Formats: sequence, C-alpha cells, structure tokens
Amino acid sequence: MKKKFLRIVYIVLLVVLILVLFTITAGAIAKSNLAKKYPTPGQMVDVGGYKMHIYCTGQGSPTVILEAGLGDFSLTWGAVQTEVAKTTRVCSYDRAGYGWSDPSPEPVTASSMAEELHRLLVNANVLGPYVMVGHSLGGLVVRVFVHNYPDEVAGMVLVDSIHEEQNIRLSAAVPKFGAMQKQGEKQGIEQYRLFGFLSSTGIMAIMPQLIPNPGFQEEAFEQYKAIWATTGYFDRIVAETEALEEILAETRSMHIASFGQLPIIVLSAGVSESVPNFSKSENLKFEETQQELQSDLLALSTNSKQMVAEQSGHYIQSDQPDLVIDAIGEMVGAIRQ
Repeated sequence: MKKKFLRIVYIVLLVVLILVLFTITAGAIAKSNLAKKYPTPGQMVDVGGYKMHIYCTGQGSPTVILEAGLGDFSLTWGAVQTEVAKTTRVCSYDRAGYGWSDPSPEPVTASSMAEELHRLLVNANVLGPYVMVGHSLGGLVVRVFVHNYPDEVAGMVLVDSIHEEQNIRLSAAVPKFGAMQKQGEKQGIEQYRLFGFLSSTGIMAIMPQLIPNPGFQEEAFEQYKAIWATTGYFDRIVAETEALEEILAETRSMHIASFGQLPIIVLSAGVSESVPNFSKSENLKFEETQQELQSDLLALSTNSKQMVAEQSGHYIQSDQPDLVIDAIGEMVGAIRQ
C-alpha cells in the first residue's frame, strides 16, 4: 500500500514537472516571438555600460522632452508626441528598467534619474534648449533636472505633477491617509511582484490577452503587452514604489524654491475621485490640499500659469491629450518669440 502511494506521488510530481518545463519552454518561445514582433521603436543609447531607449520625432527647436510617471514609459505619450512632432522636435524615453531600456546599476533616486536622462540626451546627441514635460513622478524628475542643468532648459510643463511635500501635507490634512497609503503601496508591490513572476515564467507571453489596457490605441497596446510580457518592467515599478518616500525626501532636501523667470505651465487634473474610506469632509479636505499642492508649483517661477483639465483625472495626456499638446505648443511658441 505504501509503495503504491509513493508511486502515485512520483507520477503526480513527474506530471507537474513536465507541465512546468512545458510552460517555461513555451513561454520562452512566446517571449522571443513577441520581442521580435515589437522591436525598439527608437534608438538604444549607451549611458555607461547599459543602454536606454529614446524615441525622437519631428524637427525644430526647442526640443521637447517627455518624462513619464511611475509605472509608465514612452508609450504613454503616443498621442501627444504625434502632434507635437508636427511643429518641433520631441523625444520620449524610457527610464532605466522601463519599456525598452536596460535596468540600471544605480540606486533609484531623483538625482540618478535626472543624471541618467542627461547622459542619455548628451550621448544621443539630442541638443537643447529643452522644454521639459513631466507627468506625475516625472514632474518631480524634470524639476530636479532643471535644478541640476538650468542653462539647458528653456521651459517646463508639469502635467498633474506630484509635489515633494504631498505625503506630509496630505497626511496633515487627513491623518488616516498615511496608514492607508502605506497599506496601498504594500498591496501594490505584492501585485507587481506577482505580475513579474508571471512575466518571467512566460505565462503572460503565452496569454497576452489577459493584460489590461490602460487606455492605449490598438498598436500602442500591442507594444505595451509585449513589454509587460517580455521584460523586467515590474522590477522597476517595485523599485520606484519602494523608493518613493526617499525620492520625495531627497527632493525636499534640495530646497528647489525658484527657477527665476523660467516659463512654466502647471497643467492640473480637474476630476478628483472620492477616496472610499474617507468621509465627505475628509474627501473635501483631501481634494483642497491636492489643489493647493498644484497651485504651489506656480511659485517656482515669476513667469508661470496654471491650466485645469476640467474633464481629466490624473492621466491628462490620455483623457484630454489636446490640452497637453496645446500647453506644449504655447510654451514652444513663447520661447521662439
């Protein structure tokens, strides 16, 4: 009886092993096919022993640089870049570890991200002056870039940018926010790690139809699915999420108070979703603080203005891309004059 039981166990383990090997093999083939089907749209540039992806279109000066938020990369700017390229040169890129870019050996900090972008622009021979456009976390990265390389920047557009004091001030406004945010980050990291595992085994490449569409057009969505399924994309999301508090603290320590008369447009979301666990008064205070944080960004320059995207949430470049296009066009036109 015991031998019969052990034999059944061995057979089950053998079947499981065969299935695992089959999945890994099939996944590797699927990943290879996807990577070949959706090659790098731009150029891969060495930035010090590893390569980063940059995609430039259009002609003219100033050069517009598009910086994505946490978890996003060059594809998020597709609708914007197509239109901006009709009037000037515009480049989107992937931070290290995102999109088609290689992982970086450097720690994930605001300074390292700004420095990597600068090396990428220099090594790719992308000449300034630059108009820096940053969404969400990307808005903080471009502010650090301007702080470190002020002579190379002619203007800045912040697309619902995060503020380095946001967690402190939001927690002060609604005390329960801090604990909720930490719990949310923990759950997010666990989910990203699961997705990373499914990607590494090739399961996502075998079943790309399971990957959700965040709002891309068909061609861009196919590229997006290929990145999800074939790269270490989720490792970078985890790294940036885990480092976010340190990134905010690092930026606060720089005391970036003013860029003088640098032209700045602050483009802010006009649609705010209620937080389910907040009371009506807490949601009101939360929204008011978010609006204050956006308005505070105007103090970075004596030549700044704010535009509110009345029909957009956080992703203005997806909800109302024309507003981002118009803001960039206004900035480019003012600089040329």
